[in-house]
Amino acid sequence: MASSRLQGIAGFIGLLVLSGVLGYLAWIGITRPPGSSKRSARRSAPANDSLAFLSVAGDGVELEIVAPDGRRTATSGPTGAERIPGSEATVDCPRFAAPGASEEECTASISISTPSPGDYTVIVRSTRSRAIVVNVGWSTVSQLKRGGFDVRVQVAPGRPSAFMIDAARDAVGQRSEPRPVSP
Repeated sequence: MASSRLQGIAGFIGLLVLSGVLGYLAWIGITRPPGSSKRSARRSAPANDSLAFLSVAGDGVELEIVAPDGRRTATSGPTGAERIPGSEATVDCPRFAAPGASEEECTASISISTPSPGDYTVIVRSTRSRAIVVNVGWSTVSQLKRGGFDVRVQVAPGRPSAFMIDAARDAVGQRSEPRPVSP
């Protein structure tokens, strides 16, 4: 008699749980807004979306960017009127004053706000022969499109290397492989 009573209670609890689950699913179905789907809507970039910034960085090197119109921005040397509009060059050396530190611990970077479309030449210089990785990053104004890529560059004293990047209206890509250039 006790086992049939336990079976009856277990059956009743099972029926309550099943009713609760079905009620919950019905409530979700009733309260869902019309026209919504389980897939999230994909945001599309506005028609007037353009590049917000282009940034190039490397460790232990000097960088220079030449814009399509011939203007330049460099991490070393004089800054003149021929500088790329909206550009900023910085060198960060957090431990340079420490004993035994060298320029290899410095990070050089150039950032251009709202770059104009076209082919930009990136020139990389170093005081010693080595292989380095230059990072290129970018984003559009809406930030729906953004990205970055690395470029491996061989540099030597007095023998800078250069490569080209293509800045389109809403993306940036590598245009050419690094190659030595005459100073």
